[in-house]
Amino acid sequence: MHKFLILLLSGLLITTAADAKKQTKGGDPITINEEDLDSETMSYVEANVLATMYHEFAHALIDMMPLPVFGREEDAADTFVVVITDEFFSPEQAEQITWASADQYARDHEEAEKKGWELAVWDTHSLDLQRYYNLICLYYGGDVENRDDFAEENGLPSDRAQTCEEERELAEGSWGSVLEDIKRTQAGPDWITLDEDVDTLGNQYVLAAHNVIRKEVARLNKRFAPDFEVKVVIENCNQENAFYSPGEGIITMCNELARSYVHD
Repeated sequence: MHKFLILLLSGLLITTAADAKKQTKGGDPITINEEDLDSETMSYVEANVLATMYHEFAHALIDMMPLPVFGREEDAADTFVVVITDEFFSPEQAEQITWASADQYARDHEEAEKKGWELAVWDTHSLDLQRYYNLICLYYGGDVENRDDFAEENGLPSDRAQTCEEERELAEGSWGSVLEDIKRTQAGPDWITLDEDVDTLGNQYVLAAHNVIRKEVARLNKRFAPDFEVKVVIENCNQENAFYSPGEGIITMCNELARSYVHD
């Protein structure tokens, strides 16, 4: 298994007074106490929250621009995550996001096997293990000379590895041109707004995840300026999920999903 990198991608634990405390619906403040947050767990949660948010942003771009998709839209959104994180972050940080996201798919597959669940071959998403290998392959394909260890440690078969560079070039040719088209060239209003539910389930990792999303929304507003608006809503959904609402321009990030990334 790939060695986990403990990298705080957005300065997560360096909080301001406003970030460190938030009022719950019950009235009691939740405070982020760095001593109570395991750095490895926090990095894993942060990486998966970022990957999930970017996946949903891909759906928003496909819907609002709109973009043609030749194949499954869910696969295109997974591909977007690798392309944009490799552009936004250092190689080490992008590797962490890719690995953590892929690892979560591997965990989901193992849980389904353990519980005897039937494979959802009918679903709009690829199977969990397919998503795992696709992410590993696309990241490896971005720099095959320096990412051999990453591919080997994560069990990428040699037969698949041979096509990864070509797959990555295709991904960059597709999503790279989209990002170039919406790049901000002058000052202007934000195209992403954020609506946060004050209830964070009493969970410090969920509260910290809010901080990650808030910072990433600010960065996306600074880097891009498409001619449409998107709203990111963070709320309790009574399900471990994140989703985009077509035609509405709304991305919903469920608190329960962020909490689910905390593994014993």
